[in-house]
Amino acid sequence: MPINLDQTTQAFLGLNAQWGVEQYLFGCQANDLEHSRKSDKVPADGFGQPVKNSLPGQQEASLKVKGMAVLDRGQINWQMHQWAGRKSPVNAWFALEGLQALQPATFQPSTIMDHSVTAKLKDPVDVTWELDARGAYYDGTILLSPQTLLTGPSGTGSLDLNPLNGITGATPTATTTGGAVALHVWAFDGGTAPTVTVTVQHSPDGVTYTNLAVFNTFSTLGSQLIKLPNPTTINPYVQAIWTATGTPTDVQVLCMFARTPNLSL
Repeated sequence: MPINLDQTTQAFLGLNAQWGVEQYLFGCQANDLEHSRKSDKVPADGFGQPVKNSLPGQQEASLKVKGMAVLDRGQINWQMHQWAGRKSPVNAWFALEGLQALQPATFQPSTIMDHSVTAKLKDPVDVTWELDARGAYYDGTILLSPQTLLTGPSGTGSLDLNPLNGITGATPTATTTGGAVALHVWAFDGGTAPTVTVTVQHSPDGVTYTNLAVFNTFSTLGSQLIKLPNPTTINPYVQAIWTATGTPTDVQVLCMFARTPNLSL
């Protein structure tokens, strides 16, 4: 089929963007979000080359968020201050097209490198955060959406079909460069001593599934990121399943999955 020359612009509303850290959703406190990623430029010039030849070196990624400060104890500024500059990373994420299942999301273990506030006479108090990636960042998709509560003793989320190689009409294929999964547990509603366990599974054919990653069992709010090292094989079909105890319980979670691109190509 030929390319349609009467192209239509695609645009997305920034008001749908959401972001958070650990078990917290901080979306509405921000009004400016930037995620930059770049590679070191490694010169590879030689005799007889009329044009410079640069190779990509180590990558870096930084999430910068600006918004309105809330300084009261237990609120966003107070909590971010507890995390700023600490040795162990925090699990940060953002989703630019909303939190529906299968929408794109990016997540990364991060260190809060900047936490600054600005006050002006005629404006609200502003705050700026910079969260630098610790060793990796992951562009993936949402498997379990916080817009749909997990109800009952068990269930299955949406099916993701290899977003890296998912060319329309092409045969789905596995990837062999690993990836990551992240879980953020936001709320337990009701139940006696409630717990939730989320497992990410994969399948070569969409019929027979095996476990890819099993998160810790959560009885309190929190988050966990599991790295799937290169060369972990991830089959084309991926889904998340969950079990809950202490029913009747409604559980609100955000579960994301990403494949690592093959940078050796």
